[in-house]
Amino acid sequence: MEKKEFKKIIKEIGFSSQGKFAEEIGVKASTFTTYKVIPSHIRRITKLALLAKKSGVPLEEIRNSLKVD
Repeated sequence: MEKKEFKKIIKEIGFSSQGKFAEEIGVKASTFTTYKVIPSHIRRITKLALLAKKSGVPLEEIRNSLKVD
C-alpha cells in the first residue's frame, strides 16, 4: 500500500491525520513519516478499521475484542 492510498483510507475511516491514526493504534506518529510503503501489519490494521467503519462496528469494539491496549 502506497502512502497516498493509506492517507485516503484513514481519512475515510474518520481520522483527521496520520498522527491521530497512529495514536489510536499505539504507534508513534513520527513512524509514518519514515515509511515510503506502508508495512503489512499497518495495512491489515487499516483495512480492518475500514471494514469496521463500513459495517458500522466501532473500532474501539474491535480493539476490545482483540484485547489491544
